Amino acid sequence: MKSELTIYFFLLITLLFSCKEEPNKIEPKIKKPNIIVLISINAPAKYTHLIKQDSIGKTLKDSLGPKAFYIKNGFTYLDYMNNEQTWLPKPNVRDTIVIECYSEYLEFTTNNFFTSIHDTFLVKNGDTVVFNYNYNIPKAEITNRKVNNEELNYNSYRHKKLFSNKYTSHHLIFANLFIDNDIKNYEQNSIDYFNKAKNDFIRETQLLDSLLKSKSITETNYNYRKDALNMLMEKHKKLKNIKKWLEQNKSLRDKETIEQLFGFDLAKTDSLMKFSFFRDYLNNISKYDLEFIEENNGNSGGFYIDSRIRFDSILKDRRFNQVAKNYLLFNAYDGIGQNFRIKDKEKYFKKLQENTTNREQLDKLQKDYKLDFSKSDKLILTDLKNDTITFSNVLKNNKGKWLYVDFWASWCKPCRETMPESNKLKKELKNENIEFIYLALNDRKENWQKAIKTDSLSNSHNYFIENGNVSKVVEDLGIKTIPHYLIYNPNGELINGFANRPGEGAKEQLRKLLTEK
Repeated sequence: MKSELTIYFFLLITLLFSCKEEPNKIEPKIKKPNIIVLISINAPAKYTHLIKQDSIGKTLKDSLGPKAFYIKNGFTYLDYMNNEQTWLPKPNVRDTIVIECYSEYLEFTTNNFFTSIHDTFLVKNGDTVVFNYNYNIPKAEITNRKVNNEELNYNSYRHKKLFSNKYTSHHLIFANLFIDNDIKNYEQNSIDYFNKAKNDFIRETQLLDSLLKSKSITETNYNYRKDALNMLMEKHKKLKNIKKWLEQNKSLRDKETIEQLFGFDLAKTDSLMKFSFFRDYLNNISKYDLEFIEENNGNSGGFYIDSRIRFDSILKDRRFNQVAKNYLLFNAYDGIGQNFRIKDKEKYFKKLQENTTNREQLDKLQKDYKLDFSKSDKLILTDLKNDTITFSNVLKNNKGKWLYVDFWASWCKPCRETMPESNKLKKELKNENIEFIYLALNDRKENWQKAIKTDSLSNSHNYFIENGNVSKVVEDLGIKTIPHYLIYNPNGELINGFANRPGEGAKEQLRKLLTEK
């Protein structure tokens, strides 16, 4: 009996210890994959498209005529911090990126010359997606699961099925000016294409219904594509001439044909933010029908709304939660940064700091655009040796000489096209008391340095502007577009703030000043 009790006691002790240690032996649960892998194979180096090439793959006899181009055409997505990111695949090689994903689906968008809607790819968490290119248009393939082509590459499918790979009616609403070359009838043509787009909307809705019925696409993708299509039609109705036409003809339509407004449930903002069509929707409803401001800067100009009013209105708008406000306030500030004065940039950057919870994007904005307002009264430059100097000191160092100052950038096509004439002008005036100063505005240093070598500017006075976005000096000089040229006399005084371009009167202008000294 004693022996049996001893054995029983031993077994009990063993069982107790084994039970105590068992939790440490439990294998942790395998979490759902939280990455998406994108692979690009031989992305094009350039995305150039001839406007008159109205069909994918059409062969032209020459390359004359107006061109449309994307300098870089990557894949845009919303990261886990709700920041828009764009991946630019390296050209002509196999390139890969791994993206963290914490939602079931993630959308990737890229530009398409033939439509007014982005090519979009809706992929699942854990997917590996391979992109190949045909006529500069990416086609996706998922390697880890089977997905119908109609679903994954829906944009290319609908483009071929409904529009025979030609310009869509949606695109022609605003692009007919360039394609039809009929400036006089542009507005009426836009209305005609809008009416065609309404019929194409019905055709595409029927196409989506048939794809869902045949189970060629999932219900998730069906709803996603329908929402994107509805949003596209809403964008058309916001165009100034279309909106005016709809209002004028409203009384002539019966109840069955009255234009229906499309909208989203803003209570679902957090889950919808990853979709570009929803972000477009937020942008549209947050512009509050503000009138356009027209700006004319001689050979260039533009139209824009007052983003300061928009910014303040977004702050007060109770429809938007903090996620929406984070996105929209940065969007509105971008408009302020592009079109308004330094005092407005500074004022609204402080407001942005106070009203956003997205510190990562705030830091990135400040870093990318060098938003240091403490030195706004100076124009800070660096030379090719990376030594720092101010523009006022450049003027002092060259006192006693005439100065011809060229504001340019490596990305500015007319700036670069003028450089041969500028070099020619320097040679012709090399024996005169004049210096040529080149200031790179809103550029990237590596591109600036390459352009200096390419354009034979290495022996000139080259400077990179470090604080162009916040410098009151640039603002006070009236430099809104580039190229822009200034002439200073030997006393360091600005005598011409809008000098002629090289090859377009600069030589005569400078010769006259030099002979009058």
